Amino acid sequence: MSTIINLRNATKGIVLTVIISFSQLTLADSHEYENADELRASDVLPKSLRKGPHHKVEKTVQSDGYLNYYRISSDYGEFDAISTAMLKTRVGEIEALAELDELSKTEVFIKAAADAGVGQLKTLQQFATKPVETVVGIPSGIGRMFKRYSRQADEAVDATKEFVAGEDEAQQTEMGEGDDETTTDKAVDLTESFFGVSGAQRAWAQKLGTDPYSSNEVLQAAIKEVAWAERLGRFGMGFAGVPKIPGADIIGEVNDAVWSKDPYELQDLNRARLADTGADAALIEQYLENPKMSPSQQTLLTAAIAEIEGAEGRAGILRQALNAETEAEANFLIKSVTMLAWYHLNQKPIASVLTYAAIPVGVAADGTPALAFAVDHVYWTETIAGAAQRHALQTSGTEAGAGGIWLLGTASKRARAELTKLGFAVNENVAAMMVAPAAE
Repeated sequence: MSTIINLRNATKGIVLTVIISFSQLTLADSHEYENADELRASDVLPKSLRKGPHHKVEKTVQSDGYLNYYRISSDYGEFDAISTAMLKTRVGEIEALAELDELSKTEVFIKAAADAGVGQLKTLQQFATKPVETVVGIPSGIGRMFKRYSRQADEAVDATKEFVAGEDEAQQTEMGEGDDETTTDKAVDLTESFFGVSGAQRAWAQKLGTDPYSSNEVLQAAIKEVAWAERLGRFGMGFAGVPKIPGADIIGEVNDAVWSKDPYELQDLNRARLADTGADAALIEQYLENPKMSPSQQTLLTAAIAEIEGAEGRAGILRQALNAETEAEANFLIKSVTMLAWYHLNQKPIASVLTYAAIPVGVAADGTPALAFAVDHVYWTETIAGAAQRHALQTSGTEAGAGGIWLLGTASKRARAELTKLGFAVNENVAAMMVAPAAE
């Protein structure tokens, strides 16, 4: 424990030195950084994900230096997925839509729908016949999340300060947000959509193995129609659904909670779990009232925080969560924290969590830091170089040094070499390590 205290004191004591030193670092010229390249789907995905009976992933895959951007064509429209983890979720949702499509053609559904005055599933008809109309431009990725933290550090913000949500209007304009509608309007819309999900819709999501609060509007509309037809027409059908809530592969109880409890009950559950971690009551309420994270996302992040049992400083993760501006940013943070929970349970117990950067740093009892980085493939870009340099400086005065960086996916040859130079022990393909062994 003394090593952790020393690391904390070193972090606080050297922050001004870090800021001054970082500004004076002679980093490589911009042309020496890597540019994120286009990738081929065949090089980064198994065949089952690239193409299925109802979907096909575009051959060219974009990358922002951290996550892969996929475009999916399907029988029910075109979808975007930021990250391989989200791609898996979207493919599962397309299969769920196919199941609903088959259901709508059965005699029992046709009779029940006729009794309910519903007819065929309008959602599936609309999007199957006019898929191009469902295309939505890919939103920004997570790179700006790191830039926001870098900007605050460059402005000499104390490195141990927990960054809270809310940026001024100029920053929102700079990031291209708030142009068409206010943040408050968006928050109200999201809150209404989350709390408007009925018990019947959650039950159908459970049958299909999907997230009842998914951002997939096509799936949500189809489930709502089926739930309405079931309510009026009194029919019921079962499916062998496979849980597809993103990240819930290592925290199994999240699925049952999200399917069985309404948003108010989930808030009560999460409030109690967070109180057990010692988090401040006011901060907990601010986190629970954040409309930019769905009930599923909050429940998963809360469960991951609770899994890092006994670690000090976990409350800082709640403040980091308040900074998530997009679904991609929220998912990146959540997956990174679930990776930390996995590390805590399977590699080395975490005694302390530091939140001076965009993602939390776990510190073991012997002072060894561990960074869990939920990337698909990381390049040595200017942003990642700056973040890595900053962390290396934060830990330069400790015996443990930079510690280990655990990547969900892979790193380019250049990124791996540069991280190693900075003292990181680079661990790749953590996604494969996190998969639970099959029961014998």
